[in-house]
Amino acid sequence: MRVLSVILLAMVLFLGVVAARFNKVLDFENDNTEHEQYGVPGQAVHGEYEAHDAYGNSYEVKYVADEFGYRTL
Repeated sequence: MRVLSVILLAMVLFLGVVAARFNKVLDFENDNTEHEQYGVPGQAVHGEYEAHDAYGNSYEVKYVADEFGYRTL
């Protein structure tokens, strides 16, 4: 019985990890920019992007885009 419970728990955790990965919409990275976005396209997404200028300064923007529009956080 205990072994069955452990197997069931492992399956639930695995399915949770797999389901969580499907909401990633965008994952882009190059030398000066990165952008990650999660959610359901056309309904609601949230994400962040980061860029570096020629002087090495880093700029990060977090945002939400949903039925209320695009908003930076």
